Amino acid sequence: MPKLLIVLTGADAWTLNDGDSHPTGFWAEELLAPLRVFRDAGLDVTFATPGGVGPTVDEASLSADAVGGEERSAELREELDALGDELYAPMRLEDLSPDDFSAVFIPGGHGPMEDLAVSPELGALLVEMLDDDKVISAVCHGPAGLLSATRPDGTWAFAGRNLSGFSNAEETQAGLAERAPWLLEDRLRDGGANVESGPDWEPFSVVDDNIVTGQNPASSAEVAAKTVERIDARAHWIHVVPYEGGWTFKHEHGQAEGRFTTQKQAIEAAKEHAREHGDWEMVIHGRNGRIRDAVAVH
Repeated sequence: MPKLLIVLTGADAWTLNDGDSHPTGFWAEELLAPLRVFRDAGLDVTFATPGGVGPTVDEASLSADAVGGEERSAELREELDALGDELYAPMRLEDLSPDDFSAVFIPGGHGPMEDLAVSPELGALLVEMLDDDKVISAVCHGPAGLLSATRPDGTWAFAGRNLSGFSNAEETQAGLAERAPWLLEDRLRDGGANVESGPDWEPFSVVDDNIVTGQNPASSAEVAAKTVERIDARAHWIHVVPYEGGWTFKHEHGQAEGRFTTQKQAIEAAKEHAREHGDWEMVIHGRNGRIRDAVAVH
């Protein structure tokens, strides 16, 4: 069963440019709508925050006006309450290894602008997952978390990638643009991303190979569905990796398929296995475990 890490903000306020604190947290729809998709797909989900802080839901995301009535608001509160300690007693982000997950998802709310955007722990995890070609997804203000992914040489790991996120126009319409210390769309562009946007408040998402990002709350379920598609595609990848002083091949989170003295032997055995089982890509790792090459198997 593929394992998905959901990284939530631990912030309950966003510091504005005049020093005021704007109450915030995570946006309910951006967690709950994707979570339904992930559960239906059979993903094993783990929640984490910086420091293991219990996340705060942005109360604005549960207001009757935002969700279409008091009845719907009550339903969403019940969904959140039903998650119990799984959500409100999350894992410490600092204690987790990217090797244990096939994908990571970051929901929004303004909270990620406060903490995830500058989290060195999240940044290190994202760089490793990106380099291992694992699936990285985020929605609305969630892509602020991607800003933390700085390489040792100071470059941003997502420079040159195609991304989406909460637009300047939407931030303006929401009434916070003038008081924001920075705008997400601007920061992504300044970092070197190719930012794409659709109509305001309408579902819009961008897939760039293993990266899936969405523009706004309405994009949440769409981002989740495309994330599952990218994870499913990885199930047809076979990995050649170091093993017990030699080499082996295996599927993602699968068992080692024997031991081979040389990498070349493992590659040839992996190719034969892939042709027999319909796997369409072989990923070759170096001695350090990082991806060295990827080739299609015909």
